[in-house]
Amino acid sequence: MDKGERVTIFNDRGEPLAERVPLESLSPYRNRAMREILHTLKRTAVIDINKLENSLKKGSVGNTMAIGAECRILGREVDLPIMEHINSIADRVHEMLRVSDDDDTRVEILDSLLIVQIPSIVVATGTGYTQAHLLPATALAYAIIEEFDLGIFDGVDMIKAALLGRYPQTIDPSGGAVSTLISFPTKVEGAAVGYRTLSVNTIVALTGRRTFDAVALSSILEHAAAFESGAAMGPYRRFHLLGMAYQGFNAENMVYELVRDHGKGTVIDIIEDVVHRALNDGVIKVERRLPSGYEIYTPVDASLWNAYASAGLLAATIQNAGASRSAQGAPSAMQFYSDLLAMATSLPGVDFGRALGTATLFEWLTHNSYGGGEVGIFSGEHVVTKGSKGFVIPCAAAAMCLDAGTQMYMPEVTSKNMFKLREVLPVFKDPLSRIAEAANEYGG
Repeated sequence: MDKGERVTIFNDRGEPLAERVPLESLSPYRNRAMREILHTLKRTAVIDINKLENSLKKGSVGNTMAIGAECRILGREVDLPIMEHINSIADRVHEMLRVSDDDDTRVEILDSLLIVQIPSIVVATGTGYTQAHLLPATALAYAIIEEFDLGIFDGVDMIKAALLGRYPQTIDPSGGAVSTLISFPTKVEGAAVGYRTLSVNTIVALTGRRTFDAVALSSILEHAAAFESGAAMGPYRRFHLLGMAYQGFNAENMVYELVRDHGKGTVIDIIEDVVHRALNDGVIKVERRLPSGYEIYTPVDASLWNAYASAGLLAATIQNAGASRSAQGAPSAMQFYSDLLAMATSLPGVDFGRALGTATLFEWLTHNSYGGGEVGIFSGEHVVTKGSKGFVIPCAAAAMCLDAGTQMYMPEVTSKNMFKLREVLPVFKDPLSRIAEAANEYGG
């Protein structure tokens, strides 16, 4: 990779945030702001105290059975005024979790939520990200037992079940009061996909429904997973960095300009503009012209062509969702943009065609298969969307930011606590600006 390669990052007003910064400054290994975001994900737990109290009071633990019946153990109800004692309990949790007096353990009360961040040293010494789920849950269970002086026959087993659901059979965030931003390994699709487990709605909520910020955060998560899995090894490192820069961070203001210039147009207008830009910039060239007049293009720089094409993919999705004020058409916009781009140029589409294949299945499951398949509930590691690593979820996140309430499963319904969480975790506020600031600091 050319270490002298540079890009300029623009915000959602078309204003430069970081001018001519090295492409390498946008790597999750190099960018301080990205590392802070990823580290925060690995050490943060959210505990819903109201849910915990109600679960114990009713004896309802373990979520629901396969047939939909609620798991409720009559005679095992435990009525504890946990919320009334929350300050003392929070202090006990903090004392148990911290490793030293000056570490970065954090326990905060936010309405009826307990926000817990385990120490960074604990994250560093662990084998994975499960500690953020298990340690706060265990500490809170002990804190409640101590606070209310509970004995072995006073329902301490119910406290554990109310906190962790069906653990160790599985950990279901809807079953226990404890949830983490990264899903537990028993719920994910394979290795190295932890960063891809945040749902589109959660990403939208964490970024306060700001379109370009949601795109930036989802792009970080998707491409960080590519780095973790080895998909960004060798020549694919530049492939992912360029894709993240142009689609995720509005490099060279391309996404903004495509939306601005063709907001009242069609997907074809965006495709023509992308091809025109790529030709003028020497990213692609005409290889030969057929007797019919059809021109076959060839890439001069395949990775940069993918970056241009992925910026167009996002612009086409924003154009569609913005015009309809609905996210439901986003998979269709991605599908037909990808298909028409390939037909117009004879070049591989976004992510070497994987975005087209992913969008086709995504469109089917959000429109035809069953009623519960809405854009916002999917995550990058879902079997539907995992095919394209980095380029589909940012588009879905943008669409959900622009949705005007047409979905049954809105971020305010599925991820309401995440809106609160961003108020105490500043790394999720203005992520695009933070990334650009960190890129400016990079001295490589």
